Amino acid sequence: MIIPDIDDLVLEHDEESALEELGRRVLSRGPWTTVAFFVRTRSGPEAPWEGPFLWLHRYQKVAQGWKLVSKFHTTSGEQLDGLVDALEGWKLR
Repeated sequence: MIIPDIDDLVLEHDEESALEELGRRVLSRGPWTTVAFFVRTRSGPEAPWEGPFLWLHRYQKVAQGWKLVSKFHTTSGEQLDGLVDALEGWKLR
């Protein structure tokens, strides 16, 4: 799927879907753009929400717009906590 404008990128966000976007941040812009999404998911309309999770998506600029090329999704709270601990441990700030 090609997205005409990266700023028009939409993830499902309603009570009936299995995905709710809690936030997003464009981490880099250019021919290769990285977007971080903070989401929660559920297996069906009546199932409890799970998460939150971090999703990192990389998009490549193509003639028609933007194409999703790769993605990384955390799948558990422990994985997200481990990522936060690693970033803090590396003292990137």
